Amino acid sequence: MWGWLKGSGAAEAPAVTPQGQQAPTALFRYLPSRAGGDWEEVASNATLELFDANEDSNKKAPEWHLEVDGAQDPIDTLVDDQFSFDAKDKRVTFLAGDDVWSLKFGSAGGFERFLQKYNKASFENRFGQEQTDASEAKLFGDFAGALNGVETDESRQHWAEDMDCDKPDARELKTPAKDRMVAEKMSPIHGVVMGATDRSYLMRDNQIDVLKNVQGGIEDLGLSFKLTPPPAAAGLGGGSTPTMTPPKALLMNQERRMNMISPLSGASLWHADIETGKVISEWKFQKDGVDVSMKDITTENKAAQTEDTNVFLGLDTNRLARWDMRDPHGLVSQAASPSVITYAGGKDYARGTKFSCMATSGDGYVVVGADDGKVRLYSEKTLTQAKTSIPGMGLPITEVDVTYDGKWALATTRNYLMVLKTTYKDPKSGKELCGFTNRMGSNAPAPRLLRLKPEDVKLTKNAPLEKGHFTWITEQGRQERWIVASCGNYTVLWNFRSVKVADPEVVSYGGLTTVTNYHLVKKDEHVVDSVFMHDNFRRAAGGADDMVVVTKTHVYAVGDEDSDFE
Repeated sequence: MWGWLKGSGAAEAPAVTPQGQQAPTALFRYLPSRAGGDWEEVASNATLELFDANEDSNKKAPEWHLEVDGAQDPIDTLVDDQFSFDAKDKRVTFLAGDDVWSLKFGSAGGFERFLQKYNKASFENRFGQEQTDASEAKLFGDFAGALNGVETDESRQHWAEDMDCDKPDARELKTPAKDRMVAEKMSPIHGVVMGATDRSYLMRDNQIDVLKNVQGGIEDLGLSFKLTPPPAAAGLGGGSTPTMTPPKALLMNQERRMNMISPLSGASLWHADIETGKVISEWKFQKDGVDVSMKDITTENKAAQTEDTNVFLGLDTNRLARWDMRDPHGLVSQAASPSVITYAGGKDYARGTKFSCMATSGDGYVVVGADDGKVRLYSEKTLTQAKTSIPGMGLPITEVDVTYDGKWALATTRNYLMVLKTTYKDPKSGKELCGFTNRMGSNAPAPRLLRLKPEDVKLTKNAPLEKGHFTWITEQGRQERWIVASCGNYTVLWNFRSVKVADPEVVSYGGLTTVTNYHLVKKDEHVVDSVFMHDNFRRAAGGADDMVVVTKTHVYAVGDEDSDFE
């Protein structure tokens, strides 16, 4: 399988019929139903062609289409990244118009030749330029090998290196545990801030609701506090504010305090006392006496919210910063005018970085996503230069996460989640090195993609994947078991250990191993977030029973199948 991609020789010779013709390609259409849907054969001998609609234009970028004859009406669809290639079944599945279609090839050679042509067309549509060795090198640099072509045996071995002692068991592959509704709210829920101790918090229009963490779930305490701006808060005045929901909030100081980017000004931070339920002060983000804005903030390391620390990280489009709320001259008074947070390090980039999100590991390694699709890895010591910069594949990164041990990173885009193995074997010494502290380059294992099947893309109404997270671990020696994301009215769960041992039977984006085995859990309204509770509250080993799902007006706790939640 994949002979031409691995460079091990020519592709398999075309299968032939007794009449000497190539084996036919069948066309199927997906018929959705409540029972799960069926595939209907539309044509037993479809003809297909990939063509560039702008071939005769010297000024326009390539615009490749796939045309298929065999259905009642010919199919003409733009070549995009939603095509899924199943090598085992020699099947290509894609969306066109209001339908999901599948091409079943009669031979492996025909399937591989079409994939090769598709990869070229998809590349040129994504990047607006001809696919050549030079263009790939310019876009991907040392990562050209990892980001193009089927994953090598060496990369697959590196992915599964810890599986001898960490194999998934049958329980993990079962349907997710049932859930129960914990709370119903009258005003919209905008997010949830999970605690590792006894409290978590719902973010609503102008208030924060308090939840209690219990084994395997949460409870609504019926308590809340209003988000009242501090006196003379920056941005206050000039008319009413429709919502006071902070764009980002995080717990600090052993979860007694909550820091929030001000909903009125990105250059200000609100500091709330969770124990009294009040916003007690406002702080200014300043560098060299000049106000600066932050679009995301995160803790200094993955366990920092449970520690008594005053340091946290932040980013804006072209800036990374480390902030320290301790005043170098002594205790800051709670005055009416905002105090200034001490700028404790970082870097301002001239332009073009387009930073969008960040996360930290247990050791304080920092992963940063960007709107241009790049993922950068920084050591715990400095934010001035990324040790590893992984090129983008055409879509903005909207969320990132990293495991506690820093060996895996997760980047969310609207069409896929990308899992990155951040450790690699040094070819000279044979030692395992880390991309956060050393430059991976061409030694990087190939990333893997987590995606919905095209028929489920249609089911979710092409809603974007959002807010991908690993299981929440803050202790060395314990391993993350699951990856979760939200998608429209659905929660999507991938078994992380199954991802590690996945074979390249399904590929996309030029040959990357793509995992399309997952649990899809439906809700009646938009899922705002699907998050794991801290590992301390996990009810059963291995089960996905430690999750909270928040929709627009409801909160659900996932529980063990055998528990009655009473």
